[in-house]
Amino acid sequence: MYNKDILYKIKFYSFLFLIGITFFSCSKENFEAQVPAYISIPSITLTTDYATQGSTSSNIKDAWVFVNDDLVGVYELPAKFPVLKEGNVTVKVFAGIKDNGITADGTKYLLYDPHVVQVNLVKNETVEIVATVSYASSVKFSWLEDFENVSLSFLHHSSSDTVIKNQSTIVKEGSGSGKIFLDDDMTFFEATSVPFTSVPLSGSPVYLEMDFITNEPVTVGIYLDANQSAFITLNTTTVWKKIYINLTNVINQNNSFNPSELRVFFGIRESSTPFLTSHPEIYLDNIKLIHF
Repeated sequence: MYNKDILYKIKFYSFLFLIGITFFSCSKENFEAQVPAYISIPSITLTTDYATQGSTSSNIKDAWVFVNDDLVGVYELPAKFPVLKEGNVTVKVFAGIKDNGITADGTKYLLYDPHVVQVNLVKNETVEIVATVSYASSVKFSWLEDFENVSLSFLHHSSSDTVIKNQSTIVKEGSGSGKIFLDDDMTFFEATSVPFTSVPLSGSPVYLEMDFITNEPVTVGIYLDANQSAFITLNTTTVWKKIYINLTNVINQNNSFNPSELRVFFGIRESSTPFLTSHPEIYLDNIKLIHF
């Protein structure tokens, strides 16, 4: 009985040893087969037809990368990352933005077409992609205001203490930007776009793009007919910032009465909380209201 037990144990451990060798061999082969190639994307730039699409100003923070239509990752720019694919592949690079300027709300910007390129991926080698994107051909531009003309596309509230004016001292690009200035005795400003009747009100993406500088928080929102919905506050900044304001949800939440038109508004009011500064000063440039 003792000899049989010994023989059984020898056979059992020999079997485990053989299984271990086989597993290690397979694992080693699999590990060695997973040497990646690398893709480098330093930045993503926007190109436009200025006459119909306005400025090339953008704030693209991330790259959403697809290889042969498989998502391989979302990468903060500049990016270099491994890819477990080889040979000739199709790479699509989508621009990633921060909805409403919120870092946690990163999203693929559907109103830009991706950069598409064929590359050859080789193990341990890096392919650099100089990515450029453009607006999708189906995107509609309901509003373009670059402040390059004398006349501006704004309406002002009847009680507003001041108006938006063209100026050429502090500009994002070109020769002009819009300036709002409140003097000591001014406590209220509100301006709206002209009414738009072609903006979709049924869930299709609607974005307001703009560049701004401000020393006072500014409220941005919409009017659906006469109903006002404040939406976002532009925080103070001493340098130009580009923001993508996603109006889709606020439109959907307030369209139950079947409105016929939409207006964008910008406002600032001193109430129980005093202004941060005695002379609020706001600059706007490259305003776009866009949608499918």
